[in-house]
Amino acid sequence: MNQITPFVPDRFRNAAPHYLIGRPAYSPALIRRVAQRAGLDGSQRLLDLGCGPPGQLSLAFASWVASAVAIDPEPAMLEVAAQLGAGIAPNIDYRQGSSYDLSPDLGRFHLAVIGRAFHWMDRVDTLARLDALLDTRGAVALFNTTHLDDPQRPWAAQYRDLLDRYANADAAREMRRSADYESHTDVLARSAFNAIERISVIEYRRVSAEQLKARPLSMSSLSRERLGDQLDVLLADIDTLVATQGSDGWLTERIESSATFATRAELS
Repeated sequence: MNQITPFVPDRFRNAAPHYLIGRPAYSPALIRRVAQRAGLDGSQRLLDLGCGPPGQLSLAFASWVASAVAIDPEPAMLEVAAQLGAGIAPNIDYRQGSSYDLSPDLGRFHLAVIGRAFHWMDRVDTLARLDALLDTRGAVALFNTTHLDDPQRPWAAQYRDLLDRYANADAAREMRRSADYESHTDVLARSAFNAIERISVIEYRRVSAEQLKARPLSMSSLSRERLGDQLDVLLADIDTLVATQGSDGWLTERIESSATFATRAELS
């Protein structure tokens, strides 16, 4: 069953300023391993679909490819991404659009990367469109970061439970967490890109109260529009958590950066 989250172009309009601070960066070690697995040698083109305000993935891969196209439906996201990329990665072309705008007009690519955005797309349709755009030996890589529970740092589970308490009433989130929601891996397995592997890196990172408060602000399920004054209560609860569990406003979290790497089976 292909469950599709309704397309809302401005869903993250107010989240863009908080995304850079709140969302954990993908591990540079993971970027290197994916680039090597994809056989990037500086001559290929990359597509960063749903690039978000950091344009995090296209920036990370910029030195591995000849050029990249970074696409996002939200103008505020693209503005931040373009400002970051200016002067650092002149080989990135930022364009407003969505997965529904993928067409042969974009040209051919060797690698399509999607970070924390695949669940917002019609996943079946997106993969079918990418099949028409990717080189014969091209690949799709879905990136994510996960905040792992840590018995030595119980605050991480408390923080996750706190965000869940406020976010679980969001309809889109509820759909993704239901038993009926098909996993990304299962969707890939039914697509042309059905040779699937997982690449991941686990790291310990210091995180500040400011970052932990920016994280919910970067999520549509915890937006001011959804929560109203309850958002202030949530942010105060985070301050309390850091004050009781942290040291001088800092905590340490265990982060897994992962990529689900998929190619066409007959060529793997």
